[in-house]
Amino acid sequence: MTKKLLLFSVLAFQFISAQTDSTLILSEIMFYPQSGPNEFIELYNFSDTESINLDSFKLKYSTSSPDIIIDAGEGTILQPNSYAIILEGDYPFGSGIYDALIPSEALILKINNNAFGSSGMANTSDRPIWLLNSVDDTLEAYFYSANNSQSRSDEKIELIKDSSQTNWANALVDDGTPGFKNSVAPVEFDLLMAELTFSPSTPFEGDDVTIFTKVRNIGTNNADSYLIEIYNDANFYSTADPGELIFTKSYENLA
Repeated sequence: MTKKLLLFSVLAFQFISAQTDSTLILSEIMFYPQSGPNEFIELYNFSDTESINLDSFKLKYSTSSPDIIIDAGEGTILQPNSYAIILEGDYPFGSGIYDALIPSEALILKINNNAFGSSGMANTSDRPIWLLNSVDDTLEAYFYSANNSQSRSDEKIELIKDSSQTNWANALVDDGTPGFKNSVAPVEFDLLMAELTFSPSTPFEGDDVTIFTKVRNIGTNNADSYLIEIYNDANFYSTADPGELIFTKSYENLA
């Protein structure tokens, strides 16, 4: 199917000790929640076939002793291609802020105490987090950047990729995305108007104008077929009225 892109003329820290054969990764960290015992760490199992028993797996925060992951009432088996949400031990299950947000297919777990680390995660200082299995092998690690607004988590951008800081970003939504697709994750088909300039830059009525545009494919798939339309928004309604169309052209194969 042809996609349309409408243009209007209105004017780190990297860890190297991870066990590479694991399909379990860190995918989201809420270290600055809106209030209360609402910090969480999200894991994702990207295997297509293998489940993982998370019983006695651990999360080590900064220099603190590891927190042990335990059952929160749903068991400890994380299914293939599924998320696990690790909550604080004193999270108010049944009345908490994430109860209506976490989808039913996500696995909810908790740690064996009431705070990640010794007293909770810092929200003004960058800190490292390690994911350990039950025999203390490091599966993954991430050094989060504490530049988030309150209630915005750190989310991994591309899950099946390294955990360097360039592959993480601040969540785009309040309270994060516990148990479902990260708000910063790239979509399959996504074309971006990366540049729109004019020559002359401030034209007057009657001038000949050259319009320069640059289109970037920021999706994960090739854009096999797409259409660029340029409109002169003469009535300033910011809508693509058919009578204002001044350029249209089809293109193919934008990687």
